[in-house]
Amino acid sequence: MAGLRLLHTADVHLGAPFGFLGRRGREQRDQLKATFSRVVDLAMTSQVDALLIAGDLFDSAYPQPGLVGEVVYQLQRLDSEGIWTLIAPGTHDRLQPGGVYESGDLSSLAHVHIFRDVEMTPYSLGGLDLDVYGMAVNSEGKDVLKGFRAEDAARWRVGMLHASFMLPGKVERDEMLVSAESVAGSNLHYLALGHWHTRGDYSQGNTPAFYCGSPEPLDIGRGEEGSVLLVELEEGEPARVQAIPVGHRRMSRLELDASGIGSPAELYAHLRRMADRDLVLEVRLKGMWGDDWAASDWDRLEDELAPLFFHLRLSISPAGITAQDVEAYPEKTVIGSFIRIAREEMELREGEDLLVAEEAFRLGLAHLAGRS
Repeated sequence: MAGLRLLHTADVHLGAPFGFLGRRGREQRDQLKATFSRVVDLAMTSQVDALLIAGDLFDSAYPQPGLVGEVVYQLQRLDSEGIWTLIAPGTHDRLQPGGVYESGDLSSLAHVHIFRDVEMTPYSLGGLDLDVYGMAVNSEGKDVLKGFRAEDAARWRVGMLHASFMLPGKVERDEMLVSAESVAGSNLHYLALGHWHTRGDYSQGNTPAFYCGSPEPLDIGRGEEGSVLLVELEEGEPARVQAIPVGHRRMSRLELDASGIGSPAELYAHLRRMADRDLVLEVRLKGMWGDDWAASDWDRLEDELAPLFFHLRLSISPAGITAQDVEAYPEKTVIGSFIRIAREEMELREGEDLLVAEEAFRLGLAHLAGRS
């Protein structure tokens, strides 16, 4: 008996605003479309039987008509080859009156199925001897697979969900949840998960369960490439799941300690070596002390480096002020008094308030060092 080949994607978020990228947000929105086209190319060249989209294909339930037209065009390419596309509405593109999944543009394609029920419901692909189980996101906030078990009617049983995996003490609340116990008892040959933007293996018992991550990075993270999962099922064999990079850009957050860098000039050299026009880089610098750091023109440094990256942001956050730092400047001096006040303020704050206090401290030091 022939096996089954699937391509698993999720969290494409077509139309996402990317406000944190400023004027380059539009370019990244265009990149999402190009990357989705690349996913469709891969589905065709890999000769898969079906493309699984486990939620948040769109960033909104009401995307712009041109964006819907682009998706219809791409899925028509699969439809003409007899390749199925199965879509589970997610948290961003959830089922809404008059929304994208109610318009009929997508469901009019012969080889496209959209899951609309709020419980796991099978859709049978008789020619493949395959039952795909899926559901639309709802706000139940419970283990949506609890008590679920796929029937043995078809040779292949695959599930798709847009949900969070329950991790005791870490992830216990969300609109849609699945537990290790319910995944293990699902009787599925593969469970395609969406909602988490990072790839991960959450297989339980005999059930392979994976998050594919976003095909194109959406958030500042660890600089990982966007990817999709190619899933191959053969009777009597464990599932073969291969991550295939499809993303064009990377988004990375970097924390640096100024004491280990040495000087502003060495910081420039360090970042210069990382130059990549497809890298979104957010740098947070800590532990600055001394006149060289205080007098640095951070805006100018960022302006000089920014053209070498797709997007660059420098965030300057002085480390906590030690007793030795305070002792270095007598209390009756202006800078000594300022440091003591700043220390008291930062000790009382946390989260965003602490970041504001740290930024005020940096600006104050720069001013006192003679730079307005």
